[in-house]
Amino acid sequence: MTPALARPVSAVAPAAPAAVPGRRRGFTLLEVLIAMALLLVGGVSILAVFTLAVAHRVERDIEAKLDLVRPEVRAMAQEAVDRADKQLPPATMTNVATSQPGFTVSIRFQKSPNDDPAWVAAARIAYRGEEFPQGILPPMFLVRNVFSFSR
Repeated sequence: MTPALARPVSAVAPAAPAAVPGRRRGFTLLEVLIAMALLLVGGVSILAVFTLAVAHRVERDIEAKLDLVRPEVRAMAQEAVDRADKQLPPATMTNVATSQPGFTVSIRFQKSPNDDPAWVAAARIAYRGEEFPQGILPPMFLVRNVFSFSR
């Protein structure tokens, strides 16, 4: 190679390409709108999942407290049968408070359809005045306790 044809080595970086006239760098309105739409969809889905999680948590808390109230309701019904006169049905109980705050119970009694000395108690548990399917207890067949220590 001849020295005249050799290119001189320069320490300066090549110049940036010239900007196209009328064209600026940055995001277009369409790109910003698409990004906002994607963020909106993500935010709404997270909010929906959060709402479902809170509702499920409340239901689990109520169900856990119902597990504590159910045996108490059976004891209340048995006590009503034990205290009632032998010939009369036990008194109906309406909106009686339980040990768990906000829970009330209503119990009504009927003579057993089997012609035995048992009473059938139908109990409903309500939370803050509202009844719900988990609060309806199956019929309880109760017989007067013969070992009454209170009498």
